[in-house]
Amino acid sequence: MLKQNIPTYNVSSVTEGYMDEFNILKLSYGHDRYENTKHPHRHDHYTLIILCEGTTRQFIDFKEYEARDAAIIFMRPGQVHYEVDPGNARMYLITFKADFLFSYSADNHWEQQFSSNLLSLKASELARILPFLSLIQEEYTAFKQNKAVVAQLLLALLEKIESYVSSHIHITGRKRYSNLMHQFMALVEKHFLTDTKVADYASKLFISPGHLNDVVKEMTGTNAKTVIDDRRILEAKRLLFWTQLPIREVGWKIGFEDPAYFTRFFKKHTGKLPASFQRDLQKKLHH
Repeated sequence: MLKQNIPTYNVSSVTEGYMDEFNILKLSYGHDRYENTKHPHRHDHYTLIILCEGTTRQFIDFKEYEARDAAIIFMRPGQVHYEVDPGNARMYLITFKADFLFSYSADNHWEQQFSSNLLSLKASELARILPFLSLIQEEYTAFKQNKAVVAQLLLALLEKIESYVSSHIHITGRKRYSNLMHQFMALVEKHFLTDTKVADYASKLFISPGHLNDVVKEMTGTNAKTVIDDRRILEAKRLLFWTQLPIREVGWKIGFEDPAYFTRFFKKHTGKLPASFQRDLQKKLHH
């Protein structure tokens, strides 16, 4: 039965690792589910699934992803997720918290690659990643407390993956705006429930609302208000789909005191009434 709140799991509760901040597993054909639960849940950490062979299916924030042969699945903290089918997959599973890398990285630019959830790889690209994975697992297994070495190897892996993300996905916008965009997205993630205006975020970034809109437009093709609204809609979808909260309470949780206003807002952005969205998706899941 679905709960009033979506459960959140940490690294050790998901993968039973030696470190609270990091773990790596190598899973082969016929493995059971890699997590200790098959129910929808959130993570408090980042997850990388590097598929080396076979197929795996994951459901992440209302979309089912099927990865084949050679691919990487990315999951950010807070994304609602469950494994649809373990599949006949040979893959590596890496889970880590941002703090694990904090002391060893000048910034967290690696987080940007987690803005998408699936990246298909060429066989040659996977071949270049595998040595990094072997080194990380070897170092982690042999020296479980050697955090610095494991963290540096993980950063190197993320740098390598980032080069593939950039080559596969067209990224718009000038590079000098990327840090400002990253700061804006981090603020939205932190404050979207209470701060709903572009001016709220422009003030925090010490720039004008117009400049913030220009930056977001150049980097994403949309405006800052759309980014804020989309994050609120995503949270509403999560609560409608994964919990049994009344629709009026879902609206209240994302900052709408008037249920009718929430309903209009949701329909404007999704094309569906909240009740219809909830019913249709749950039917699809059960099917």
